Amino acid sequence: MKKTTTVIALMFFATVGAFAQGVSGGLKAGLNLSNATFSSDGFTASPSMLPGFHAGAYLTAMFSEHLGVQPELLYSGQGYKSGDEKYKLNYINIPVLVRYNVNDIVSFHAGPQIGILASAKVKDSSGSVDIKDTAKSSDVSIAAGVGIDLPIKLNFSFRFVKGLSNIAKDSGDDFSVKNYALQFSVGYKLFGN
Repeated sequence: MKKTTTVIALMFFATVGAFAQGVSGGLKAGLNLSNATFSSDGFTASPSMLPGFHAGAYLTAMFSEHLGVQPELLYSGQGYKSGDEKYKLNYINIPVLVRYNVNDIVSFHAGPQIGILASAKVKDSSGSVDIKDTAKSSDVSIAAGVGIDLPIKLNFSFRFVKGLSNIAKDSGDDFSVKNYALQFSVGYKLFGN
């Protein structure tokens, strides 16, 4: 699964680069405020938000003055807090976002994201326990946000990511756990306009 996802991502980046008018890319990192939604028999609840971080690379390929695509490859620390227990779920996320540039500074972006679970642990004052075998190996989400690009190669973005898939393994039809996160990022453009 991981090898297939990597090959698909590389092919996508190469295809986008070949057909795009303006290609740029860089590095980004920032804060995650993540949580999960627990649903069972029509009842929904969320524990407390857990701060984490994300970091990775992005590529922006514009097909016109206003419309383009922005694929990314990110390490993302997610999870939630319940009492004194912290449930830490680390993913390798690949969002592929449609990007609309309002002008040279402001842009909007939205699209799907696939996440591959790298690790899952629950931590409290007595230590940590690996819980990766209780979570599904992938997570499908939808992401949407706004970006600010400054002329000095710095950029900032705010994004909401909502999980669409149940991440709990062997949970049955009447119970689901879905991720969601608020992401605040700072990026630096390494190449392109």
